Amino acid sequence: MTSQIVDPELLRRIQTLELKAREVADGVLLGIHHAPHRGRSLEFAEHKEYSPGDDIRRIDWKVYAKSDRFYIKEFEDDTNITAVVLLDGSRSMAYKSASARTELSEPVPAKLDAARVLASSLSYLLLTQSDAVGLGIVGDGLRQYLPPRARQAHFHEITSRLSGVEPKPGTDIGKALAELVPLVKGRAMIIVFSDLLDEPEPMLRAIRLLRHRRHEVVIFHVLDPDEIEFPFERLSLFQDMESPLRLLVDPRSIRDEYRGYLEDFMDEVREECTGHGIDYWLARTDEPPARLLSSWLSFRAATTGAKARARR
Repeated sequence: MTSQIVDPELLRRIQTLELKAREVADGVLLGIHHAPHRGRSLEFAEHKEYSPGDDIRRIDWKVYAKSDRFYIKEFEDDTNITAVVLLDGSRSMAYKSASARTELSEPVPAKLDAARVLASSLSYLLLTQSDAVGLGIVGDGLRQYLPPRARQAHFHEITSRLSGVEPKPGTDIGKALAELVPLVKGRAMIIVFSDLLDEPEPMLRAIRLLRHRRHEVVIFHVLDPDEIEFPFERLSLFQDMESPLRLLVDPRSIRDEYRGYLEDFMDEVREECTGHGIDYWLARTDEPPARLLSSWLSFRAATTGAKARARR
């Protein structure tokens, strides 16, 4: 009976994703907060084994009586971040370079797999800093939604949902973001991992709405090196991953036009984001995830510091 309910392959994928997320997080030196800390609100979060320097007044003596080990109580801080990670689960995210390799001589992952690692890694970092993290899966709307929680055990549920995402046709980022708005209570950080292959204006209008509601928005634009460089040489049949459309094209004859169109699109999104105080970050699938997140977090720390100095 258990074998009919539990998929061993899915469990393996979840465990692999969890390990990869922790590995990436270990390589990231900067956190989201300048001074991450546990709060002292009345809502109990969890126990942590006592370490030298911890406040001995927070030792749970009842737990000590049962286990003969010192544990301290930790509480959620009302000032911590509430974050919702949004993963694009559309079929275009399944694209993967046929031959490209990363700097580590490993095959480039599919956009969806790269986004999974980034999303789970950032979720892990946030959870270890006592932040509440939720998850949404984007398709032709908001396909799934897992409300934010600040428990370490929540990480397994997040990676389980991420591992279970199967790319499906249909992308409507604008609709997904609009459906998310009433679900998020209070101000939050909305972190989007997507190739942004959608109608620009409805998508950008929804992003502006999030900013109008005073949410902080971060866009990770996930692209494969093939999509950026368009390195194809031979006469090729290109398949639209969201529809039955196919085109037989000589790539050399359209390369310059394609690159120009992509650059214009990326510039439009980047300028729109910058103009509304939104973080935009290109996430190439051939870039090591730890370095990518470290670069973004360093940029974020620098810009946050600059804003703080400007307010003085």
